[in-house]
Amino acid sequence: METRTPKRFDLQRKKAFVCDLDGTLFMGRRPIEPAIRFVKEHADDYAFYYLTNNTSKTPAAYLDKLCGAGLVVDEAQILTPLVTLEEYIREKGYASVFDVSNTIVHRHLCERLPQVRFEYAPGVNRLVAFAYDTELTYEKLRRAATLLNADPSLDYVTTHGDACCPSEEGPIPDVGGMIALMRTTNGREPSHVFGKPSPSLLAPVLRRFAPAQIAVVGDRLYTDKAMADNAGIDFVCVLSGETTHESLAAYRGTPPAIVVGTLGDLA
Repeated sequence: METRTPKRFDLQRKKAFVCDLDGTLFMGRRPIEPAIRFVKEHADDYAFYYLTNNTSKTPAAYLDKLCGAGLVVDEAQILTPLVTLEEYIREKGYASVFDVSNTIVHRHLCERLPQVRFEYAPGVNRLVAFAYDTELTYEKLRRAATLLNADPSLDYVTTHGDACCPSEEGPIPDVGGMIALMRTTNGREPSHVFGKPSPSLLAPVLRRFAPAQIAVVGDRLYTDKAMADNAGIDFVCVLSGETTHESLAAYRGTPPAIVVGTLGDLA
């Protein structure tokens, strides 16, 4: 596949790659082999970080997934909005939170924040937090709606706002649909949408490297590229996920620093 490389992209200056997972290194459970090979072959040349908006899994699960693909990774390299959510709850001092999340993510939050009660408690809850709940039920949605209906001052956040999640079977519903449902039901909008395109996820990388030394690699213009733009970092657009030649041609923003078929083509 042809690679378009604007003159301003200088691979020699890069010291760190922040790689999206879904659509960039993996398609569902399947590794995108050329991309995985690039990371393996350049593990000694660059610092690699792995970033995902997908909060249906814990950081430990992503560690297992990456190691299962043959990569050598530690948890400090994994960037997820669950970390931002934890920091937000601590900062606000919330003691009672109703979380719409998978069982494993609910357990993770309970373990990470033992001082917080994660349960449905009308009149006591101070926050409703939506993660990417692939065990979503009508009852969870009903409870979230009734809490927001009963108390207009109740805080409401989501880990991210992706409209869909790429999979081997095509796009599937993500948190963006849950946000739209709450908007339609009671007119409420989240006070914060963590994750991409917020540059806050990049804070650990920016503490080590200057923006010019970092490249963000992803398949979505409105999340991956927007986050890179917000942080002043070059964006490597891969065509192995959501973005296509057609959608790239229709894009009205500034072009990516480089467009490749997969991360493996960057070599």
